[in-house]
Amino acid sequence: MPEVKANVKNTIFLIPIYNSAFHLSELFYKIFSLSEKSHILCINDGSIDNSLDIIKQHSVKYIDFERNNGKGYALKIGMIYAKRNGYKFALTIDSDLQHDPTMIINFFKTQRKENSDLVIGFRRFNFKNMPFMRVLSNYITSSVVSGLVKQPILDSQSGFRLYNLDFFHEHTPFSDRYQMETEILLKYAKSKAKISYTEIPVIYNNELSNINHTRDITNFVKVIWKEIS
Repeated sequence: MPEVKANVKNTIFLIPIYNSAFHLSELFYKIFSLSEKSHILCINDGSIDNSLDIIKQHSVKYIDFERNNGKGYALKIGMIYAKRNGYKFALTIDSDLQHDPTMIINFFKTQRKENSDLVIGFRRFNFKNMPFMRVLSNYITSSVVSGLVKQPILDSQSGFRLYNLDFFHEHTPFSDRYQMETEILLKYAKSKAKISYTEIPVIYNNELSNINHTRDITNFVKVIWKEIS
């Protein structure tokens, strides 16, 4: 099977959106400087602010959910759309500008160099540049996942990723919320996927997180239990 290299023509940019109106215009302009608008797909996951209006103002393709279904579900629907429309890769980036779009080119470079099935943007954590609970939860989940897959997982919670779509659809996760990104690591590692990393800056905008810690810890445990049972 010939190696497939990622580039801005065969990659769709998937942006799951939930109440991100304040950041969307700036995010779009930064991505527009790197890729054609036609290669961007927004998944508006039941936002109750004016996110959808801003998406429409910028004439970006979108899928709109009337209610919030979860980040994992939004990404899976985006992946299905991408595959049906002939894309080979999907780059996922959060909508709150905690991921710097200027780093996107590094994902392509890493994938082409290492023939990766998944490239993850990893952050160097410390309590000076990240909220305490984020550092703690990422440390715990990354450590647990690393132990299960018997290889270092540098940032299990990072949503800034470049996926090989063929490999993704062969190992579609069941999770619908944030834990989907953990589950896919477990599936990929078990299937001997090539997982690579590119460093990204730590950016926090002092906004309220959409993460429900009780619910998401429960879902994380379910993912791990399913993996080991």
